[in-house]
Amino acid sequence: MLVTLMINMANAQQAEFSLAAKYDSEKLNEESTSFDTEIFKEEFKDSYEDDVRVSYRYAERRRYRRGNRWDVDKYYPRRGTENFVNFYIGLSNYLEDEELPNSNSILNLNPITSFYGAINLDNITRILGPIYLDWGAGLSIQDFSFENTRVSVVPGDNEVLFVEDNTISGRKSRLTMSHLNVHFIPTLSFGSYNDFRVGLGVYAGYRIGAHTKRKFDDANGDTERLRVRDDFFLSPFRYGLRGTVGWNSFDLFLNYDVTELFDEDVTAPRLNPITFGVIL
Repeated sequence: MLVTLMINMANAQQAEFSLAAKYDSEKLNEESTSFDTEIFKEEFKDSYEDDVRVSYRYAERRRYRRGNRWDVDKYYPRRGTENFVNFYIGLSNYLEDEELPNSNSILNLNPITSFYGAINLDNITRILGPIYLDWGAGLSIQDFSFENTRVSVVPGDNEVLFVEDNTISGRKSRLTMSHLNVHFIPTLSFGSYNDFRVGLGVYAGYRIGAHTKRKFDDANGDTERLRVRDDFFLSPFRYGLRGTVGWNSFDLFLNYDVTELFDEDVTAPRLNPITFGVIL
């Protein structure tokens, strides 16, 4: 019996020690957790900042490598074709015997009011490396505004005449034509869309309309407006060379018609239209 009593007391004392140890352990763990949390926060902050710096450097290196591999953005795709709508706005003129008409010539144009406008469905297709093909189709309107506003374009019998009427006081005289066009411009892109690019290619068009428009004061001082629709022996088809140059979102174009303005089979001035402008 005494032995049993001693065993029970030993077991009770052991249980008390275990309970105390458990309480102290929980308290210690609680304090340790609070301490470790602060340390973790500091370590996480340092690690996060390091990760941000590493990620930024990685992105910069990746962008640099992409540029060297000619992997560019949506305008010049990494592969395949991108489609978009572009507006071409510019000024028109023409060359006579590879030169601009003399300022005293009846053919001389007002370069500020002779405009060119076009809307195109353009496509950019990656061919190989930095080589792309800019191709598409669209509608253009080209206007030739005469410096001498008393001049009119008159179609005759197998000839085109430029006639000056000295009995009127001219305000406006112009020849306008519209075309359906296609173009194919091989282009080199030296890096990404934000970098320099240059292209040289061809275009062709089919004339779908033409007219002259005149505004003048007659001999009595009355204002007259005349609009004449005709083909004026204009060439039904045209083709030419187009050069483009661009940087960032800014592009310029230059068109030179290899075909002459008027049909080769008629008697008319030998004129080759040129156009210079921007692509929006």
